[in-house]
Amino acid sequence: MKQLGIVCAALCCSLSASAYAANRDDEALVAARQKIFGVEHVHGTTGAVRNDKVLFSWLGHMTGAVSFMGRVIMTDAYLARVEVTPGRTPYVIKDVVDMRPEALFISHGHGDHADNAAFIAAKTGATLYMSTEACETAQTALARMKADPFMQADPFYAIPPSTKINCIGVTAAGSVPATELVRIRQLDPSVCILGFRALHSVAVPADPDWGLRQVVDTPDPNDAKWFPPGVPLTPTNPRQPGQQDLRQGNGPGGTDQIDYQFIVRSGYHFTMMFSSSVGAFKEGKGSNLPDGTPADGKRLLDLARALPNTDLLFTTLSSGNTDDNAWRDHVYWTEAVRPKILTTGHVAIGAAMQYYAGFLDQLKLMEQPRSAWPGFPHQFWPVVRNHTDPTDILKPEVYEPFNPIWFNTEKQRRITQYCGGPAPK
Repeated sequence: MKQLGIVCAALCCSLSASAYAANRDDEALVAARQKIFGVEHVHGTTGAVRNDKVLFSWLGHMTGAVSFMGRVIMTDAYLARVEVTPGRTPYVIKDVVDMRPEALFISHGHGDHADNAAFIAAKTGATLYMSTEACETAQTALARMKADPFMQADPFYAIPPSTKINCIGVTAAGSVPATELVRIRQLDPSVCILGFRALHSVAVPADPDWGLRQVVDTPDPNDAKWFPPGVPLTPTNPRQPGQQDLRQGNGPGGTDQIDYQFIVRSGYHFTMMFSSSVGAFKEGKGSNLPDGTPADGKRLLDLARALPNTDLLFTTLSSGNTDDNAWRDHVYWTEAVRPKILTTGHVAIGAAMQYYAGFLDQLKLMEQPRSAWPGFPHQFWPVVRNHTDPTDILKPEVYEPFNPIWFNTEKQRRITQYCGGPAPK
């Protein structure tokens, strides 16, 4: 396997000024970061985020704002039901721009993952990471936005003609899932970042081992009453004031799934994996690998088992395969990754509890061995922290890298294997 990149963060242990990295005075930066990461974690003058913790703030769907010891990044860029003013989604696109992430790690090119990415990168200078194919589409989106008269007429949305975005392709174009492991050096040297192609979800016939298990979305009927829609940011017909088109658009890279693992090199090496889609591992198929074989699925699962042990898995509870196979593929992935904590996203609006309960039922169903399935004993299940839209949005989760709960002797050996050398002092 190829290895190409690395990530970084620095550590401290108090809420004193020394726990913050230097940053320029900026009221918009301070306000946005305090809204997203919490007042207690953001310096009121500089806007710097604590550099002794990992902070994860869910922005909805599969988008997260993450601070690795003060270094702010995003997973995905789609902002579910974002509106021209704060509504069900309690922030607006300007808050995300003002947060100034230094990088965005995009899982694949579908709009519900990559929308807004090119715009955020153009306005902040953030580096984009996505598949090589999706980078091509992001550049097309940038060109379209530069030529959009509605955007150019608004000082906040206007993008100067000379603006460029730095989009870095993770793995070679056309790469087969789990045949390249790329090391990303965005946050070097304190956090090691690994990226690899994975399987995007796809529907396959019902698995005879478990039988037909159909999922029919049943959103809470009160959802629309409790959270009435406002004016969406994406233009409607007719167009309404304040609307702008920040979508990725159609093009290459839609299903080219990239998964990422972030490994803190200090303390007890807290690790986070981000995977926004899960394929049919048993059959080895994905919408990006329709002719895959069981060997392709096994190769991806084996890679997940070989990587440094994951502490936090931020993953989807949705799939193109739930229609007939429920959450089977999600359990395959969770068994291979074996995280301590699993936190969720990507569910139908208003159906978070249905998906959460369904996933737990699937874990119980697949606890014991069956045919070639080895079983997934209860003692290895993660703690599942379910996200519900909108009540869990902007509720930052705090992870202490020096907490010995993350200690694992095998993890250190694997970090040395995949990330090299000893952790920085």
